[in-house]
Amino acid sequence: MPSIADLIERHREQLTQRFLAEASRLESARGLKPHEVIDTLPEYLTTLASVSRQGHRGDAASTKQRLEDTHIGARLRLGYNQDEVTSEYVLMGRLIAELWEALPPREQPTPEDSQLLFTELDSAMDYTVAVFTGYSLEDRQREKRTLRHLETLAPKALGRDEALDVHLAPLLEVIQHAMEADGAELFVLEGREVLRRAAASGRCVVEAEAARVPVAGDSFLARLARSEEPLILAGLPEASAAWREGLCGTGLSTLMGLRLWPHGELMGVLYVGLARARPFQPQAKRYLETLVEYLSGILDRAFLFGQLRDAHARLGASEERYRLASTAITDAIWDWDLATNALAWNEGLETLVGYPPSEAGADAHWWAEHIHPEDREAVLRDIHAAIDGGRERWRAEYRFRHRDGHYVHVTDHGVIARDARGRGVRMVGAMQDITARTHADAARRESEDRLRLALTAGRLGTWDFDPVTGVLRWDTRTRALFGLPPEAEVSWDTFIAGVHPEDRERTALVVQRTLAGEDGGAFNLDYRTVGLADGVERWVSAHGQAFFDVHRRAVRFIGTVLDITERKRLDEQLLRREEELQRRADLEEKLIGIVSHDLRNPLNAVGYSTTLLLRRADLDDGARRVIERIRSATERANRMIRDLLDFTQARLGGAIPVHREPADLNELVRAVVEEVRLASPGRRIEVTTQGGGEGTWDTDRLAQVLTNLLNNALRYGAEDAPVRVETRAEDGVVELRVHNAGEPIRPEALPILFQPMKRGAGETEATSPGLGLGLYIVDRIVHAHGGSVSVSSTAEEGTTFCVRLPR
Repeated sequence: MPSIADLIERHREQLTQRFLAEASRLESARGLKPHEVIDTLPEYLTTLASVSRQGHRGDAASTKQRLEDTHIGARLRLGYNQDEVTSEYVLMGRLIAELWEALPPREQPTPEDSQLLFTELDSAMDYTVAVFTGYSLEDRQREKRTLRHLETLAPKALGRDEALDVHLAPLLEVIQHAMEADGAELFVLEGREVLRRAAASGRCVVEAEAARVPVAGDSFLARLARSEEPLILAGLPEASAAWREGLCGTGLSTLMGLRLWPHGELMGVLYVGLARARPFQPQAKRYLETLVEYLSGILDRAFLFGQLRDAHARLGASEERYRLASTAITDAIWDWDLATNALAWNEGLETLVGYPPSEAGADAHWWAEHIHPEDREAVLRDIHAAIDGGRERWRAEYRFRHRDGHYVHVTDHGVIARDARGRGVRMVGAMQDITARTHADAARRESEDRLRLALTAGRLGTWDFDPVTGVLRWDTRTRALFGLPPEAEVSWDTFIAGVHPEDRERTALVVQRTLAGEDGGAFNLDYRTVGLADGVERWVSAHGQAFFDVHRRAVRFIGTVLDITERKRLDEQLLRREEELQRRADLEEKLIGIVSHDLRNPLNAVGYSTTLLLRRADLDDGARRVIERIRSATERANRMIRDLLDFTQARLGGAIPVHREPADLNELVRAVVEEVRLASPGRRIEVTTQGGGEGTWDTDRLAQVLTNLLNNALRYGAEDAPVRVETRAEDGVVELRVHNAGEPIRPEALPILFQPMKRGAGETEATSPGLGLGLYIVDRIVHAHGGSVSVSSTAEEGTTFCVRLPR
């Protein structure tokens, strides 16, 4: 069996000539002389042969380093980029590998020999990357595209109704193609000691049952599970059976793999493989690290959802046991469906306040009506704040009306169940007579049981602090969130030291207030930790409960912590985006207000000048028509400016101001219609009034409303049909209707018709004058009067705008 050293020495001239032919095709090699392209290659091949014989030590190692320095330096001076230099080493490895690929297996070099060759070429390319500062822009762009692709598949992987393995193959296939590999496999940790094949792609797709490999073995997969860096295996077909255990073995020759290690815990391993004996590109290691880290995050979330699903199933199975147990105690137990507002009570309600459950109302309104009037507002405000604010539990003390009329002082405790989005869906609690202190221990045990149930429903860290002795206990997950190994000793000082310096004082103060009994001993706080061993900064969300003895002294403090680092990062990005959009909107609206205000003065001058000109007796008909058009255009521009000012004031100031005074809407309608008739000769406008039109309104603003609606009806209505205006008096309300026949408003435009810059017309929309603010201004003026405006539009009935105004 020949060695690689023998093959290199026998074919050195052939390797040199083939290298010259292919390397000369690079863009940077154009115009170079042959000796400049070959450079140090002959001597470098001799050095590779020496390394193959004696390993990377002694003169061979130093000579190899010197030649690589010389080669890279020369390439830098000639204008080569990083990819072109590393491509030369890849080319060199391919040319050498082709020397034995066609040989029978017994005549090929050993796997150890080929492994050494590719390791040496990998080190040369790593050194090149270091000299050229690493990742190129194209690599980063490709990486971003791949991560976006993985993210689009992530929701499927997080599905809660199917097994996770169903969705892993598409994710793995994305990684395989991104790495330009021929096959890939993903193994996940099963229990603590076995790796199970969960997905395969490319040449590794198999139909057999999932393979299992011991973590503690000597296989390539087991070594991956113990390695902090990517591992490469060259010469797979010739590798020992122990090395190949669990691998797909379908024509792959070179492998590169990495473990999945989120939060300092092994989740699994992933490898990609090439069908031919080739070294991986140097940036492939970093690329694989990025993809595996991203996949780890997706799987971490998926496993958490799986745990939540199992917890919900267990909770449902215990529902009947809970109902049976609730009948055996004397508390008034209640179960509130937050979606339907249905509220159910147990038999303890009659013992506590005299009402049998059959007399209790079917929803929460009955409970609220029986709270003492002086306590009701505060109790309702607090319970809804707990539900809407994301809290896990609620507690209150108040007076509740007994069936015989007197009030009972009660303490009420509730636990809130939430769905996957954090929305409250159910609340279960117990109402007790506040004088029956014997129930305190039972309530504490119930709280602890519910907390333990919450822990099983999510991948949370737990803590338990004894304020009397100062003993602090953390589980493994909490230690990891503070950057500590599982076996680390912890204390109160450990906790304080692990909190970020900027959050330390605030966190200690909230803990102090909690232990003093504020908010009933409930503890809810987000803060940052700085890993005491790894130095990593993390955001955590901590929730807990302090318990007190009969003297109101804290005797126990327990709770959970959850890693929210990614959520905080996304929240910060969203906040910056919203702030930027708000700044742009404010600037645009202020600019509109400034421009429209400053335009009024020149337009007023134009309008005044046209009025003076029209009074002259020496104008002929042509000149008079021109001046009339100028005046009409000026009035239209003034209306636009008025709409812009109203729009700006409504958006920036919150509402259009109105100045009310007694007026008759019927008279106002007739006056406005007469003005519009004069401006629209040849069009018919019919007016009908029913009942009195007296009220207190801003007549100028209501004239603006009617003018906009009439102009809208004349513009979009059929010219051969009249526009009808109708007022109708009702108790405390006057209704104004404007109707026109013609093409109806498009159905999809109706929901946005009263929004600014929107129109609902059909084919005439593009040629309609104005800014699309008329109906928006109508809506704002009507709402400023406490009224409402609506529209109906069909081909058969025409279009009717209905304004309802309280007198």
